[in-house]
Amino acid sequence: MFLAGVGTRSGYSFAHTLQQGGAAALIGSGAVITAVVAFGTLLVGHRLLRIPMGTLTGMLAGIQTQPAVLAFSLEQARSDAPNTGYASVYPVATLVKIVAAQLLVRLL
Repeated sequence: MFLAGVGTRSGYSFAHTLQQGGAAALIGSGAVITAVVAFGTLLVGHRLLRIPMGTLTGMLAGIQTQPAVLAFSLEQARSDAPNTGYASVYPVATLVKIVAAQLLVRLL
C-alpha cells in the first residue's frame, strides 16, 4: 500500500480503483490467488513429491519471495531446513516475477 501511494507512478490509478469500489475485488482476488498457490504448493510438495515439511515451507516462502514467511517457517521448524528450501527456489521465483511483469506490460 505504501509503495502504491508514495513510491511509484501508479499511486493515482491505485487510489482511483480503491475509490471506485474495486478494492474488494482486487484484495479478494489477490487473497484467492495467494491461498491457491500456497495450498497447492504444500499439497503437491508434501503428498506427491514427499518433500519434508520444513523444506517445503521454506520453498513456499521462496515462491512467494516473502522473508517474513521464511522467518515464521524457521521458527516453527526449529531447524535450517526452511533456509535450504528458500534458497533453492528464490532466485528462479524472482526471475519469473520480473519476466511476468514485463510480459504483462507488453500485453496490456
